Amino acid sequence: MSNTEANKSIEKKPSKKATKSIAFSTVIMIIGLFFSKGSSFLRNILVARVFDSTYRDAFIAAFLIPDFFFALLVGGSIQSAITPTLSRAIEKKEVKKTWRGVSVFITWMSLILLVAIGLGEIFSGYLYKIFYQGDNPEVVRLAGNMARTLYPQIFFMMLAALCIGVLNAYKKFGSTAFGPTIYNIGVLVAIFFLGASNPSSLYMTGIGILAAAMLFFIFQLYMGRREVIHFKPSLNTHDPEFKKLFRLAVPILISASIVQLNMLLLNSFASRFDEGSIYALNNASTLWQLPYGIFAVGIGNVMLPSLAQFYSAKQYKESSDLLSRSIKNALFLTIPCAGIFLILRVDLVKAVYQWSASYTDENAELAALFLIGYCASIVIQSVIFILNQAFYAIENTRFPLFAGIVSMAVNFGLCYLFVELGMGPMSITIAYSISCAVRMVLLAAVYRMHKKLAPRKIRVFLIKSAVCLLVMMAGLFLISKLPFTPSRKIIHLAWFGGQCIIGFVLYFVTAFLLRMEELQTAYNKYIRRFFKKKAATH
Repeated sequence: MSNTEANKSIEKKPSKKATKSIAFSTVIMIIGLFFSKGSSFLRNILVARVFDSTYRDAFIAAFLIPDFFFALLVGGSIQSAITPTLSRAIEKKEVKKTWRGVSVFITWMSLILLVAIGLGEIFSGYLYKIFYQGDNPEVVRLAGNMARTLYPQIFFMMLAALCIGVLNAYKKFGSTAFGPTIYNIGVLVAIFFLGASNPSSLYMTGIGILAAAMLFFIFQLYMGRREVIHFKPSLNTHDPEFKKLFRLAVPILISASIVQLNMLLLNSFASRFDEGSIYALNNASTLWQLPYGIFAVGIGNVMLPSLAQFYSAKQYKESSDLLSRSIKNALFLTIPCAGIFLILRVDLVKAVYQWSASYTDENAELAALFLIGYCASIVIQSVIFILNQAFYAIENTRFPLFAGIVSMAVNFGLCYLFVELGMGPMSITIAYSISCAVRMVLLAAVYRMHKKLAPRKIRVFLIKSAVCLLVMMAGLFLISKLPFTPSRKIIHLAWFGGQCIIGFVLYFVTAFLLRMEELQTAYNKYIRRFFKKKAATH
């Protein structure tokens, strides 16, 4: 083989340094997401302490439509279209040309978003009347009024998301990992100092949250100042790079909005149940998204730019290996969490949210009821997120949209059927998990048609993981039947924490006995390597 061919062969193999970088970046991203999700838990705890039942529902509902606007116009496009597009441009050394198209796209999105914000301000009350199916008009009035302070924050969240998407394309994950935590801290400060159960205080809390979004943007702009400098405002829709990006981004924009539409559907159906159901559903939603949002999102976001570069360089084996590792590593960490959440659901809700008498046992039991249906979503949505990222990396954005539309239709149909049959609150989250399973099957079946890119050795991994999960759940079930009821909060936290530790030990010991590669990978690539690198910096 000639020297030129040998060099090409070497170039096609990702270096050990690159593999280490992905592993370390994943750890940084997971730590950042842990703090972000942890601070969002504190937000829900504060909401329970500061607001009464009506104002809790209004506070949660106020975010739903602004969040939908954000998801529809911004949320998915920045991370899932711009990030891989810039990653491919970096690989091909076409950054300047690609930035022209990105600049046009962002300019138009900003203008459209400003128009949407104006419409939201005008029609806020009407939008909430359409959404809310309950019999408490006060919730509609309060939510619509507070939402007027939240629509402008969408613009600053969009700008912050732009900075994060760009930095992720340049693989500067350390600069993006902790921005959301800063925003959540600002939200906590606003709730603590401004919140109370009266209309003016609820409105002022929204103003404080708007200020938190502005601070979030300023922080991310500073972190990405060297990369974002390439942005030049432009309305040139004839730019070929813009046209290419637009074709990729529009399906992602719509697909991202489906997530929020599903949340709107669930909250709409939850409003048919007793007062406090919207808040309880939000509690359960926040809980199940903790392991999913930390592990799956962290691993998937780090995978995306590297997978896009491998695909652009036609390194198909490396693409398949990276996707396989990402799916298995994410599931290896989220599967035991799903088991713990199912068996210890009431203890989990009480441990996280019950810090005062205002959060009753009935509140906890209702949230735990919703959580039962959500447990499967922890695992299923982890696969969906990573497969979606894989589709975006190979420039196929249309099929994830189709799969999302099908799942939303299934979700609506099942929610309507279950509620009409009187199956109770848990039925709507079960409907959501079933619809997610349909979406996952569609995505997996189509992606596997790309035989060179398809993930490998998943079936054996799933069988071994199922055995580990069953052992863990059996052990936790037996422990939960012990006749012990903690009388104080600190004892309850210790008891719950002890059960979680036992559960993870059972899971990981079983994985060790089954010789699961993912256990060794988790230790070598994430834990040991992280602490080695940390030690080297001191």
